[in-house]
Amino acid sequence: MSFSLKPGENCWRIEHADRLRFIIDGADYFDLFRKVLMRARHSVYIVSWDIDSRVQLVRGSVTDGYPTALGDLLNYCAKKKPDLHIYVLNWDFSMILAMDREWLPIYKLDWKTHKRVHFALNSYQPSGASQHQKIVAIDDEVAFIGGLDITMGRWDTPDHKADNEKRDRIDNRISRPYHDVQVMVSGDAAASLADLARDQWKKATGKSPHGPVRKKQGTLWPDNVKPDIEDIDIALARTQAKYRKQAEIREIQEFYRQAIRDARDYIYIENQYFTAPAIADAIQEKLEKKEGPEIVMVFPKETAGWLSQFTMDVLRVRLIRRLRKHDTYNRITILYPESPDLGDVPINVHAKVMIIDDRIATVGSANLNNRSMGLDNECNLFVDSQSQEHAGKGIRLFRSRLLAEHLGTSTQVVDDMVKQKKSLRQSIDELTNTDRRYLKALPLDVPEDIDRVVPDTDVVDPEHPIKPELIVKRLVPEEDHKPARKRIVTWLFLIAFIAGLSAMWRWTPLSEWVNVDTLSTFISMIRDIPAAPALVVAGFVLAGFIAFPFSLLIIATVLAFGSVQGFILSLIGGTLSALIIYYFGDLLGRSTVRRLAGSRLNNISKTIARHGVITIVAVRIIPVAPFSVVNLVAGASHINFRDYFIGTMLGMTPGMLAVTVIADRVYATVKNPEPENIMLLIMVVLVIAIAGFMLVRWLRRKSKE
Repeated sequence: MSFSLKPGENCWRIEHADRLRFIIDGADYFDLFRKVLMRARHSVYIVSWDIDSRVQLVRGSVTDGYPTALGDLLNYCAKKKPDLHIYVLNWDFSMILAMDREWLPIYKLDWKTHKRVHFALNSYQPSGASQHQKIVAIDDEVAFIGGLDITMGRWDTPDHKADNEKRDRIDNRISRPYHDVQVMVSGDAAASLADLARDQWKKATGKSPHGPVRKKQGTLWPDNVKPDIEDIDIALARTQAKYRKQAEIREIQEFYRQAIRDARDYIYIENQYFTAPAIADAIQEKLEKKEGPEIVMVFPKETAGWLSQFTMDVLRVRLIRRLRKHDTYNRITILYPESPDLGDVPINVHAKVMIIDDRIATVGSANLNNRSMGLDNECNLFVDSQSQEHAGKGIRLFRSRLLAEHLGTSTQVVDDMVKQKKSLRQSIDELTNTDRRYLKALPLDVPEDIDRVVPDTDVVDPEHPIKPELIVKRLVPEEDHKPARKRIVTWLFLIAFIAGLSAMWRWTPLSEWVNVDTLSTFISMIRDIPAAPALVVAGFVLAGFIAFPFSLLIIATVLAFGSVQGFILSLIGGTLSALIIYYFGDLLGRSTVRRLAGSRLNNISKTIARHGVITIVAVRIIPVAPFSVVNLVAGASHINFRDYFIGTMLGMTPGMLAVTVIADRVYATVKNPEPENIMLLIMVVLVIAIAGFMLVRWLRRKSKE
């Protein structure tokens, strides 16, 4: 056999596991995680793509006195055990996913919990990448790894009933049936997963967690949990993109390619996605050979969410069609789990599993897509029974358990049938009964118009960091991303609106409903208040904290105090607001501001960290984030105060001056809508729009230089 596990090539480490258990579906995993956590003494590391403090780990009553909700359980364990430190590292998720995530996780899992429950968001990835690992390591003695995050919608039982009321409710509906796999290990393998979690924590926070306590207690593994394999060497492999001092790692991809090429009898795969050409190439090689393994692949009928269905599912069909063309000997079978009672709620196959010849098995976080092969942070566990024959039985029964679940029968029935038929596909055909759960051929019908508009994998499923401008170029038509033209058109529409309003004011009854003289009198009353200038400046400071639009304040100030005084008060108020929030950012520090700014922090920091007055000016004129967020991040990033002050003054001046002049001209035109005033307003707006366009271009060029 040519295949073997080689650290540094197709795996990271080879470690010994005292015990190993394959865990199928969330109900079993959440229950086991809770039982082990209750026994923790020193350290708990949770590394996740998503986490939710509200998730109930056990659905039903318990008598052990420990809470069942994740957040409450972590807090209770920290209070009860004085030496226990809990570290939760969650991906600093993209804002596009914010509506699907728990709001304010930093509050729920850090500020609201015990001081020894530490929570951080991990943004130590290049543009477009994510932390996708799902690892739990407890006391360096027991660990879990696989495809399951401890979050909403993951809990489910193996029967995957469509109407199971115990599943989470999302948007007032029972969440979709969910199939996934996790592995539980003890011994040195668990300690290595803890090492990986500590390394990720240090990269994300810049701080080392409390050191490991390598005292083998032998008390964490639950007494009534039988391992599938004992006394086994396992391998761990990673995916990691090049970023800062971090090197690129593609161990998982290399494992898949080598293991597939070494397959003889069968390849069984369960995965959420299938869009990676590198994996398809390896499968295609096997299909083209006269003698080769049969290949059975199980995917969800459709992935979760319309965006994934109209992108990843389309790419999956393209890849499968390609393989079908090369399947000369009819050896590949593509299936999805079906049941007569599911209706329009198909099972979400979220597992990341491959089993080869009852000899090799892998479970982990890596999907069969480009992201998992080269961009996202991933980790998989591998078992190779080549030199450990006793592991073969555990791998074989694991495969039979998976098929038994999908076919609505028992593990023993599947195992006996495969031994008899010596074929996975024939066994599946023989055991298929459409009156119960069964596996059905995956439909490959994608509407031609949808297939035509979905871009290639370099945008939808990149394997390298992708620049935002490439996404815009590929997804947005050329004429749709010309901001200068768009702004000019917008201004012309605004001018037409103002001109129309002026005409209505003069030649319709509108002037009788709102009298300009009355408005002037009201504005004069505000201006005549002795403390009015100070109140205006204070209003700008307050507006900075509550993210109230400055443009509206500037217009009101100009109307009340006139163009010159109004501009001066606006500039003083805006600058003072920026400096005060900058001070608060410096006071709070980077980690706290990260919690407030979320995933925006890195993008803003990268932009303003180049320092220099010209960069601060550019950030003010070409905002990368809301005014208040930029100020907080600038303070937390310790940007030079002199540069920041001068850059803020210079950067705010053009915008405020433009709003002031336009507001003054609009007011004059509305008050006296003569043709010359209207023409003057149009000229002012055009000059300002053109000047603004030229200034933005110049600043972008200078900022890049």
